[in-house]
Amino acid sequence: MCGIVGIYYFDPQQQAAEADLQLMTDQIVHRGPDDQGFYVEGNVGLGMRRLSIIDLGGGRQPIFTPDRQKVIVFNGEVYNFVDHRPGLQKKGHKFSTRTDTEVVLHLYQQYGLDFFEKLNGMFGLAIWDKTEQTLIVARDRLGIKPLYYYRDSEKLVFASEIKAILALPFVQAELDLKGLGAFLKYGFTPAPLTMFKNIYKIPPAHFLKVKDRQIEQHSFWRLSYRDKFTGGEDQIAEELYELLKDSVKYRLIADVPLGSFLSGGIDSSGIVHIMSELGIEDISTYCIGFGKGYESYNELENARRFAEDYQTNHHDILVRPDVVELFPQLITSLDEPLADSSFLVTYLVSQLARETVTVILSGVGGDELFGGYRRYLNVQMNKYIKVLPLWMRRHVLKKLFNQLPVDRNSTLLNYFRLAKAYINTSDMVPEDQYGFYSSVFKDDFRNEMVLQEQAGPNFYYQYFQECDSDFMLDKMLYFDLKTSLPEQLLMLSDKMTMAVSLEGRVPYLDHRLVEFAARIPVDLKIKGFNLRYIQKKVFRNRFPDYVFQQKKKGFGAPVGAWIRNELKPMAYDLLSNDYLQRQGVFDPAVIQRVLRDHFDMKEDYTDHLLALISFQIWYDAYLA
Repeated sequence: MCGIVGIYYFDPQQQAAEADLQLMTDQIVHRGPDDQGFYVEGNVGLGMRRLSIIDLGGGRQPIFTPDRQKVIVFNGEVYNFVDHRPGLQKKGHKFSTRTDTEVVLHLYQQYGLDFFEKLNGMFGLAIWDKTEQTLIVARDRLGIKPLYYYRDSEKLVFASEIKAILALPFVQAELDLKGLGAFLKYGFTPAPLTMFKNIYKIPPAHFLKVKDRQIEQHSFWRLSYRDKFTGGEDQIAEELYELLKDSVKYRLIADVPLGSFLSGGIDSSGIVHIMSELGIEDISTYCIGFGKGYESYNELENARRFAEDYQTNHHDILVRPDVVELFPQLITSLDEPLADSSFLVTYLVSQLARETVTVILSGVGGDELFGGYRRYLNVQMNKYIKVLPLWMRRHVLKKLFNQLPVDRNSTLLNYFRLAKAYINTSDMVPEDQYGFYSSVFKDDFRNEMVLQEQAGPNFYYQYFQECDSDFMLDKMLYFDLKTSLPEQLLMLSDKMTMAVSLEGRVPYLDHRLVEFAARIPVDLKIKGFNLRYIQKKVFRNRFPDYVFQQKKKGFGAPVGAWIRNELKPMAYDLLSNDYLQRQGVFDPAVIQRVLRDHFDMKEDYTDHLLALISFQIWYDAYLA
């Protein structure tokens, strides 16, 4: 695991400077505390920081082909490099290290741009092909590893983190209004947008090809949901299990200590079960909880029970984090604001794990593959709510539910919140209904609140149309797989694990498994109102029964309670009339109404306030 950086000047007479690369890598030492390396020749400069995982002594980067005509810097892991190495050797390739990075470079040398289809793993990479005078900058299929770039009329700059790009004196941090609009709508910024003007994300499964003054962006993988399996569910379940088992096996390759997060839920428990079945001894597992009063976020008891049954070397901790101090620290580490409290949980459990391991396995991705979020039940709910007369839905149920108090920190009031949201959207077409559920600020609300025009792409329309399935559930899953999974969950997972120099691996996002899951019939993902039906079937006779009996808990933090308590002074300070007037981004009157209605419990604006607090902290750190 590493962090990579690079500079390419369009004018071949312009000289790249190692000093600029050093400025960039100094910002991402946390991604690679073990080593650094640079390559500078003419108008091209590449740099990296290394966290040693494989071939600890011999894997220094950049790595060259024997003729030194091709050079690579690489962040991530390609797990099937051991499968390709013998075949490459038979074709005459010679290796000087035992690393996956060198195999990746030789795959490019052998197959050209078709080499991407050979890679199974997570990566952000850059290859300078001196013979072709071409730079290739690429991000893995699912976007597990982030990769950003800046361009102007003179140059292209890229890095694993935005803060490395901003370290250069000729790059100015400016707010991108389209990025702001997207963040307020989705709670994150979908690729290619970022919150910074002229800085972009390389989308998952894409690469930049840079030659002379031309920059071309190409896709190298496309997920299809169309060709559904026709076999029985028992057969599908067994094939799914074997594929998941193979995925976990690949991700156990390391020359350093390795463990797994364990919440006690299906995803993480499945990984630990397979590790045990593969014969891994003394498995290290990690979990955190928030203690009394926050039971809906506390998974310690479930995790401890499972760890005891599987005799893992279990570590857990009950935390009372200083959120007033942690929020600014972690949001700065994220590079962009995020309306998702799980970044804090991920950081804390990663910090715990880093005390004893260097590599951690995570269950991220299971919800998006198998239908694990409650919002996916809208498809099922619509079959029943439409039976009620339209006048009853509009004039009786809406009026009734809109008078109920709401608060996600209360079990009862949270059910009121969910019911109110559903009733208020029951007349919408499914696409708009899903947009309502998965967005933070609705369009009218956002336009009223933001003082400047910030309209951007409609990613709901883009990805719902792009999905090749006619089933609404598939379209929802595809949308999440292309947006919130890479740019929210995987982004925060990468940034928070790397903040403590911990490599995170995600077995559920092996591209073979993702392709298999896309072909599973939708009624085997959600059967009736049973989420994750096929995944539960896979583990039904392998797990203890209590794993399936426990209530699903989101991997998040009690941010609703924090906003009403510890973060309340921060919220009023960052969102005060004086501050907002000086900043000139938001309408102070609208923001004050949000604060008033939330703390009077007329509306639950937890997500909105989390987004606003996150944005204001980010703004102070990067733009003020």
